[in-house]
Amino acid sequence: MTDYFYGEELERAGTPERVAFPYRLAAFDLDGTLMRYDGEITADTLSALEALRSLGVRVVLATGRRYEGAREHALRLGFGEEEPLVCFGGAMIRTVSGRTHLRHTMPAHHAVEVLRWAEGNGIRSRVLGDGWLVSSGDPVETVRDAGPAGLVGRDEMQVVGSTSRWLRESGEDPIKVTLVSPPEEVERWLGPLQDAFSERLFITRSFPHFVEVGGLAGIKSRALAALCEAWGIGAHEVVAFGDGENDIDMLRFAGRGVAVGGITPAVREAADDVTHDVYGEGVARYVERLISGEV
Repeated sequence: MTDYFYGEELERAGTPERVAFPYRLAAFDLDGTLMRYDGEITADTLSALEALRSLGVRVVLATGRRYEGAREHALRLGFGEEEPLVCFGGAMIRTVSGRTHLRHTMPAHHAVEVLRWAEGNGIRSRVLGDGWLVSSGDPVETVRDAGPAGLVGRDEMQVVGSTSRWLRESGEDPIKVTLVSPPEEVERWLGPLQDAFSERLFITRSFPHFVEVGGLAGIKSRALAALCEAWGIGAHEVVAFGDGENDIDMLRFAGRGVAVGGITPAVREAADDVTHDVYGEGVARYVERLISGEV
């Protein structure tokens, strides 16, 4: 369900002064693309983003993280107060200042079904909403297995015995469900999960031990399409960078999709080109080639 979209306000944000360059919007995944898994963002990466901005390119962060985490890193990346962030994997567009332009919620009864399925299969789960996060399982293990550095803090979550019961009784509108298991266990249950829910929900494996489930409309490509419509930008004028399976639809949407690093075959197939991984300054090196006209 789409709660609201204020396209006119995005249009009023203005258009950067630009010089001749084939792309007007550059979209970047965060973890494993702009930021290393220990939380480091290199000087070369920051310089690459500034070089694009100097050409009048709109730089957009498109991350699976919640808004709170996306905003924290957007400030480190030099985003301005009224620049929109694509977060929750595309289910939300909200500016650094907190102005919401788009929010898709996941049907609560579908989320409850997924959570019950996870509980029946012994899988730890989290359910995320706008400003809240509820998790099953031991809080120390939940934080340890959250993923890259700073993905979620121990003080940010409420731990309950049953996430499905909590959601059913709370009446809250969820945005996303995440399921967490060791990678070898994910291999066992991911197929059955997709068989049960993929016709109704978007399912993606964002990290080896981490699967995200959300509404079909809450994906990165749909959020980028909304921004493009508001700004009068064509998909052929978009370049997108990502390293994970939750970036596939974004890479396909963009006029040029660039896979970053040691990617899976599915990500490589979705991309138009491949660059070095985040530890090899893949984004910075590719942006240099773009600006020079080499690619």
